Amino acid sequence: MSPHNNDNLEIYQLIASEAIMGILAVNESSLEIIYFNRLADHLLEPPMSKSLDQMKISDFFPEPAVSQGEHRLHLLDTQILEMEGLFQDVVVKKSTGQNFIASVGVKKATLNNSPVLLLMFQDTTIQKKLQRDLLAKQQEIKSAYEELLTQNKQLLELDVAKNRFIALTTHELRTPMSAIVATAEVLHMKFYDTQEEQDEFVEMIYQQGQHMLELINDILDFAKIQAGRMDFFVSEQDIAQLVAGQVETLEGMAEHSKITLHFEAPKAPVACYYDDVRIKQVLSNIINNAIKYNNEGGSVNIWIDENEEKVTVYVKDTGKGIPKDQQAKVFDEFETLGKVALHSKGTGLGMPISKRLIEGMGGTISLESEPGVGSTFWIEVPKTKVLSEDCYRDRPDINGDLAA
Repeated sequence: MSPHNNDNLEIYQLIASEAIMGILAVNESSLEIIYFNRLADHLLEPPMSKSLDQMKISDFFPEPAVSQGEHRLHLLDTQILEMEGLFQDVVVKKSTGQNFIASVGVKKATLNNSPVLLLMFQDTTIQKKLQRDLLAKQQEIKSAYEELLTQNKQLLELDVAKNRFIALTTHELRTPMSAIVATAEVLHMKFYDTQEEQDEFVEMIYQQGQHMLELINDILDFAKIQAGRMDFFVSEQDIAQLVAGQVETLEGMAEHSKITLHFEAPKAPVACYYDDVRIKQVLSNIINNAIKYNNEGGSVNIWIDENEEKVTVYVKDTGKGIPKDQQAKVFDEFETLGKVALHSKGTGLGMPISKRLIEGMGGTISLESEPGVGSTFWIEVPKTKVLSEDCYRDRPDINGDLAA
């Protein structure tokens, strides 16, 4: 052999020995390792009593392996051995019992007329972990981005709803104010012939003023709730007597609307914890709506049920009902109920306010409805103390409206 060939041989040996990949030559028939380089020896960590060329490649791939929940190809599977030049991820088992993920490429060759397999591999455990971490972080960023998009959409919808609410409120306030001014002008100019006509105009001003006061109270209550400044004075009281009082108050409205209003009063007091002023507001709103959105000749039935934990007040009407796709909006702020709301008077805040009020007392409000059949609303009021202790106190003995 010429000196030049000797130089080449040394270069080849240097390249093979110091390569940055583990290199193995394996007898294809017996699977015995017939050559290994330095990095292969370092990565596979053969036992102290053996050298790699005294072992078989199957010692490091004894069975199909499973890593990180993913079934990985076994090195000895035909699929890998046939895919020359392509690197595959497989789990390698060191003689110490520790596993690592290796990127393995296979090349078939012939040595001394015998078929051999040339294996080149790298430990990619850290890279795979980094890839998994990167994918997880990318997914986290994607989820956060999608959440931001959702929140942005909700904010845009809320902004539109607020603008709609402001326009609606402005219109609703202008309507009674215009009626009051116009009627007052008629009275001022004495455009009436009899005392009876004058009384009718005064009654009209009174009714429009009451309506305007209701609108203002709704807006003030809503503003206080939004700001977290709504005070509650909760104590244990008989709710049956309170419901009876609300029914009596609204009987005139029901009679005028030709609606039968019936309360199935319990025989004994029903005690639970609530703020009497706020729960009157809630019940008044529910019963008022049951009358307002009912059909002529319809009915509103009210009854009370209780168990050890809570008292439930039901209000069932025979009115228009609420479509299923609209029911979720009943308690949403700024939302109104489709065509029904377009023909009603008010801010559309009654039910959202009622929900906030009843929840502020530790209770809940719910509904069931079927279009053309009617709706049932009910509130659940706790029979035990479920709020912070500072909520359980007597209301100050001062005069003030509901928004105070």
